[in-house]
Amino acid sequence: MKYLVYSDLDGTLLNHDDYCFKDASEALSYLQTKSIPLIIVTSKTFAEVKPLQEKLNIKCPFIVENGAGIFIPSDSVLAQSIPSEEDYIKISQAQSYLELRLFFKHLQLIYSIRGFGDMKVEEVMELTSLSKEDALNAMKRDFTEPFIIENEIEIQGLIDEANKEGLDIVKGGRFYHLISKGQDKAKAMQRLTHLFEEHFSLSLTMIALGDSANDFSMLKAAHKSVLIPGYDGVYADVEAANISKSPFPGPKGWNISLLEILNG
Repeated sequence: MKYLVYSDLDGTLLNHDDYCFKDASEALSYLQTKSIPLIIVTSKTFAEVKPLQEKLNIKCPFIVENGAGIFIPSDSVLAQSIPSEEDYIKISQAQSYLELRLFFKHLQLIYSIRGFGDMKVEEVMELTSLSKEDALNAMKRDFTEPFIIENEIEIQGLIDEANKEGLDIVKGGRFYHLISKGQDKAKAMQRLTHLFEEHFSLSLTMIALGDSANDFSMLKAAHKSVLIPGYDGVYADVEAANISKSPFPGPKGWNISLLEILNG
């Protein structure tokens, strides 16, 4: 094993519209054949990623809610030295969802914002095009609050208020996210890579794929990265020497670009 593949989900491994990953099947099979870990790094929740891993037929560690939590299967090689009665071992230094929601309610006195905690499942379904079951899983937050804002001009004021409380705001493909400050996908990726390298006594190459602003830290920190264009073909505004641009959006671009790196 010399690679670790870190991948965003929505708009990257999953289609923006239907969340399908069929067009990535060739690269997914290659990763399994070569025993290269595919590590999901997403704004989604633990409750969303767990069944998706089953559909992808993988059981690797994964990173949720924009880097807030790392979940390692208790039967993973990384967890062999830790007796656990739980299915997953959680690593996190983020503030709790309760703490974020209390601050979010304070922000709502000043700004026109609505978070998942304010919405009924039907509204989340409409905003995300998810099924009811998947929308309910998306609402099972542990560390972060996705939200919409009426006037985007106000976003800098929100960021300033959040920073005073040790929190931050990042932009994803569909929502803004209130998160703990200092928490991002890159830090979680580097922390997990360190665990792999310590266990195997190897120096590993980090490959990262993503499509939106909340992926930028991860893309810049990896050794080799791929920026996937949005569903409209427009690339997010990030440039770095280690970042190449995929010619296609979603899993089709993910598939082609990842295979080029692995076979290069």
